[in-house]
Amino acid sequence: MSRVVKDLSGKLWQMEKMRVGEGEREGFHILPAERQGVIFSWNYASVPGDVYTDLQRAGELEDPYFGRNMHKAKWLQEYEWWYIRRFNVSQDMKGKKVHLEFEGVDYSCTVWLNGQLLGSHEGMFSPFSFEVSQYLNFDGWAGGSNQLAVKLDPPPKNFRNVGGKKVNFSGDYFTGLVPFGIWRPVRLVATEDVRIVNYRTESELKDGGAAVHVEVELDNMAAEAATVQLQIALKGHNFESETITRTVEAEVQAGCHSVKAIVDVADAKLWWPWDMGTPNLYDMAITVRKNGSEQDRVEDRIGIRTIQMEKNPGFTEEESEYPWTFVINGKRQFLRSACWGGQPSFLYGRNSTKKYEHLLNLVKESNMNNLRIFGWHPPEIPTFYKLCDELGITVWTNFTFSTQAFSNDPAFVDSVAKECIEIVKLRRNHPSNIYWMGGEEVFFTDAHIESGNKELMEAIGVAIGAYTSVPYGLASPLSNEFGQSMGFKPKESQHANEHYYGGGRSFMEEYYPALDCSIIPELTAASAPSIDSLRKFIPENELWPIGPSWGYHWADIHILQGLNIEVFGDKRMDSLEQFVESTQIAHGTILQFALELYRRRKPRMSGVSLCHFITHWPDIKWGLVDYYGQKKISFDYVKRSYQPLLPSLAFAKRRWNPGETFQGELWIVNDYHEAYGDTELEWTLSNHKGEVVQSGTVEAQVASNSSAKFSDIAWKVDADAAGEFSVALTLKQGGSVLASNAYKLLIGDQAEAKRICIEHLDESNKLRDEYGHSYYRYNPELWELE
Repeated sequence: MSRVVKDLSGKLWQMEKMRVGEGEREGFHILPAERQGVIFSWNYASVPGDVYTDLQRAGELEDPYFGRNMHKAKWLQEYEWWYIRRFNVSQDMKGKKVHLEFEGVDYSCTVWLNGQLLGSHEGMFSPFSFEVSQYLNFDGWAGGSNQLAVKLDPPPKNFRNVGGKKVNFSGDYFTGLVPFGIWRPVRLVATEDVRIVNYRTESELKDGGAAVHVEVELDNMAAEAATVQLQIALKGHNFESETITRTVEAEVQAGCHSVKAIVDVADAKLWWPWDMGTPNLYDMAITVRKNGSEQDRVEDRIGIRTIQMEKNPGFTEEESEYPWTFVINGKRQFLRSACWGGQPSFLYGRNSTKKYEHLLNLVKESNMNNLRIFGWHPPEIPTFYKLCDELGITVWTNFTFSTQAFSNDPAFVDSVAKECIEIVKLRRNHPSNIYWMGGEEVFFTDAHIESGNKELMEAIGVAIGAYTSVPYGLASPLSNEFGQSMGFKPKESQHANEHYYGGGRSFMEEYYPALDCSIIPELTAASAPSIDSLRKFIPENELWPIGPSWGYHWADIHILQGLNIEVFGDKRMDSLEQFVESTQIAHGTILQFALELYRRRKPRMSGVSLCHFITHWPDIKWGLVDYYGQKKISFDYVKRSYQPLLPSLAFAKRRWNPGETFQGELWIVNDYHEAYGDTELEWTLSNHKGEVVQSGTVEAQVASNSSAKFSDIAWKVDADAAGEFSVALTLKQGGSVLASNAYKLLIGDQAEAKRICIEHLDESNKLRDEYGHSYYRYNPELWELE
């Protein structure tokens, strides 16, 4: 074969800590490859991975995720860490050009091979490589005749200096622990003189078929120019098809040059999100030959699709100037989304393909068609995008600029622009990736107005524009008070987070309807994970009553209690079981109200993304699925509310007094691009005793990709009623159930519930004023150490 690959990832690495600068003074970089010797007793380590996980595995570190252990691991950040790997090289590589490729190191490192300095690299997301043919030993020694040494520098501590080049590690659900390690695979790649460095595919739809534009970056490592033949072959992956090939000839000078080809696909099977069609994929092979001899060959999987953005209807130019409707293959997609909230673990050594498969299948189960990777988290790894390609889940990818005042100094802009370009190049061929965005909450405070954030976000958009046709947006949100003061229009994008952070000061029925904008990329509610999951990271003596480890794991206890008051009428603190279950039901109830409200506003509104689907360490926060992969009760509420074909109940408030007349509206939202004629929307209303007191059927013609009101319902609440009443909806066609939905509403006084909630919040604010934002406010006794 023209390309020979040796994967150097795995569990054969060894690692050791050194004081900064001491490793080179000790001569670790020039150690020979020998079975006995200096590194024999070093800890074994895994690549991809991270330093913390390697040390926990070795027994030198307590589990950072348990109790309040996380900050006990901060000492690791003060040292440099040496990773060494011995290996043999097969004779198949002899005579070829061999590159040592690093897919990603977090954050900066220096590399030696067999005592030879190869170079240094900075930046978590950009791959880097070295040509190492002349340094390799092809002898087959026991344990390996080659020795690779990687020195990891202590990680950076000020995220402002490395935004865009490293994942965030500070903020309101981070601990301040800075992850670092060789977090992506390492490999040797051997080719002939002309190698394939990178490639880009773009699709153009025409006359029922498609033209696939392929641009391939070739590196001619010979001293003289060469005439090469570049062949592109496409064959259906998840459907039967003939192999389609296109070959072009080009002369390439020494060095890197691009060669373009167009592959015409007459009967193109398009890639669609799962709720709009089939996510068809093609296997693609790219082969380069010189004088009839194969030089290099790579294989990948692509989808044929187009993505454009359209303006949302219903807004004037003074209200919204940017397009926020996603149009895939000419059809509009409403984003039923969640902020991903991952990777599965922010300590990379705990991640696995199995976890990604489990979690992304749950995304599909929840009826979501999109995931938003926002700037507090890293752009995901290839496995994630590959699975989203296969599942038909679209992805919105932010670069890692988050809630900081960044510099617009030219040197900083240039360095982060290069990193963002590499992020794009590694992900641009995945059909699931439909949007790039610069920053997350970078137009969010007074300091941001005075910073270089706007200029930086604009510069990033210009930089990546030459490498991708996928649309780019500056940041989210644009239409908060700070964004508007910077000149953005009032009805672009908003984050719907203040209901959660207000803890019930404004009830859901007041807060969410007041937000009128084109798209909501973030909508926050939270709950505790199950008791079984809590026991995995909260010490038993702190489970109940609530101990300090709850707040340490980001439980906003007073907020959770306030939301319980809003949804149930009291804090629900009789037992651990009651509190946990209540938070999850409150979480789901709030999301059901908000998500359905915004879906009913389509096409004026084009998407809503709840925050989050998962969280990347065991916390008591926003995820629908907890760190251990277990669904919360709130998951089922979202699954119902995100049905593509949705019967929905609109109501002005959840509490109705005895004797008051409840009023509601019956809607049907259809995200499918097909009509449903002759349907029947059946509804039943049950009183506080569970008795059906009203029911009815509404005949409905449901248009394709639509949202419409079909009827009103009303019921006078019984004078002696207490507790709750419920409404159930079922949409049928020809006797078959297409979709169903259900709601629980309360019998009680809304104003009284609000009074109790505000009283609770005032007490909470007194503690915050005295003890600050720290979790110590939940456990003031922590200030009284003996």
